[in-house]
Amino acid sequence: MGSTCAMKMNAFALIILLSVISSPLFAQTCNNQINPSTPDDRFHENQNGTVTDNLTGLQWAHCSLGQIFEKGECRGEAHHLPWAIVSLVIEKGWRLPEIAELNTLVELHCIKPAINVTIFPNTLPAAYWSASRFINKDGDYWQVNFFHGESTSEPADTAAYVRLVRDGP
Repeated sequence: MGSTCAMKMNAFALIILLSVISSPLFAQTCNNQINPSTPDDRFHENQNGTVTDNLTGLQWAHCSLGQIFEKGECRGEAHHLPWAIVSLVIEKGWRLPEIAELNTLVELHCIKPAINVTIFPNTLPAAYWSASRFINKDGDYWQVNFFHGESTSEPADTAAYVRLVRDGP
């Protein structure tokens, strides 16, 4: 009976240790010695699940495709889709951003994710599709990986996330 209790205590201690060790792996990290590249005041909250970038004039969805903006948070699970499927699920009036447009959202002083999480809450530190073809390889499209903010190309049958955009008013 004593060994069962000790095993339970060891398992509980291991769970606590793993949660403490792994939690920083999923938390955004920012270098406060670098000025933010996408400060909050650059964006206008439209109160309808969108924000307007005052610098570019573009209107962005607060949330990744598949999520719902509710009470200041993006709730639900973001869709992880191949590029070719994305065009079938985009709502009227929205589009995939060009790679240059998507790159304007990269927050240069943060990683995991490299985006302003106040404006774009619950953004995954992962790859997001752009509409831009990669001209050096047929069937590849540019992505921005918001883990570090780098741009890469991937085949269209690879799954990635989506942040929709539309031209401003």
